[in-house]
Amino acid sequence: MFEQRRTVVAADIDALGHVNNLRYLEWVLAAAIDHSEAVGWSLARYQELGAAWVVRSHAIEYLRPAFVDDDLLVRTWVSEMTKVSSRRKTTVSRADGTTLARCETLWVFVSRRAHALDRVPPELAAAFPLIPDAPPRVR
Repeated sequence: MFEQRRTVVAADIDALGHVNNLRYLEWVLAAAIDHSEAVGWSLARYQELGAAWVVRSHAIEYLRPAFVDDDLLVRTWVSEMTKVSSRRKTTVSRADGTTLARCETLWVFVSRRAHALDRVPPELAAAFPLIPDAPPRVR
């Protein structure tokens, strides 16, 4: 499980006065990239391999709004790994534990040269321990 802390700033807020839905997506993507780097798979390492993860789909459920100065916790983990794909789950919660959003992202592994699906190398798959079930929901 990988965790990031964020504080909502004015630039995150939309015309309705709460965090813009697209900002959640940005946080989900940033957490995935930072998680990969934390386990030794940086952008440079993927480039050396000639491969990359590409998003196939996102499913986001927005549960509650976030506002300026809210302290947030973004938690992400890999729940499934196949020969060519990875399913990643992410939650965004307030510091008090209230879940604001849940996201499930299906990533596919592609060859940068062939622009086609590629097999996930065993050493890459091994870097991400699978956590099939979501952590317990708080409130």
